[in-house]
Amino acid sequence: MKLSIVMPTYNELKRLPKTLEAYFSFFNKKKIKYEIIISDISSDGTKEYIKKLQKKHKNLVYLELKERGKGLGVYKAFEIAKGELVSFVDADNSTPPEEFYKLFRLMNRYDAVIGSRGLFREHAINYQSSLIRKLFSFCLSTFYVRFLYGLKIKDSQCGAKIFKKKLFMKVKPELKITNAYFDIELLWRYSKVGTIKELPVKWTDAAGTHFKWKELYEGTYWLVKTRLGF
Repeated sequence: MKLSIVMPTYNELKRLPKTLEAYFSFFNKKKIKYEIIISDISSDGTKEYIKKLQKKHKNLVYLELKERGKGLGVYKAFEIAKGELVSFVDADNSTPPEEFYKLFRLMNRYDAVIGSRGLFREHAINYQSSLIRKLFSFCLSTFYVRFLYGLKIKDSQCGAKIFKKKLFMKVKPELKITNAYFDIELLWRYSKVGTIKELPVKWTDAAGTHFKWKELYEGTYWLVKTRLGF
């Protein structure tokens, strides 16, 4: 197995079918042995939908979670992934498969390739988002990513990333953050064992995605606590 694509889901049944259709249609045309893993803790019928879809797509895997947390969903799926490359994308198709494939093609040169939405860059590509998200992303990249964690990454939160599984497994025992802001700690620890390339991608803020202040508060708490070693 070459590539494992994880889609963490929490009540995404309205948006997930379109995303899966797009990814299966695209990657079935490529000469790549791949699997798609739905890492799920939903109550909207996602499980039943995936079980039916598995009859058509044998490389579709369903992983049922017992606890919430996007990071937890990604990490649990990475553990069972069969691919030598492990990755994740958002279930809302904000990063279309054509853009995700651009990351994959660079994995022969780097140990990880992550999508960048080009926020506050001259070469921004098709970035659409609300003002509050743009302001928050700017503060996040300036304070947490650069100052607190020392990462030279301009967009840590884009939901499209690919890693080498063998290197991920090296840092996995140290990972503590499992909520929506897990990306920062993951990139920080991974940067100590491998090279990371940031690549601009076309990205759209999908309808139905909402900014949550509670997640910001919890994310701030765990980011500071983890970095300072509390």
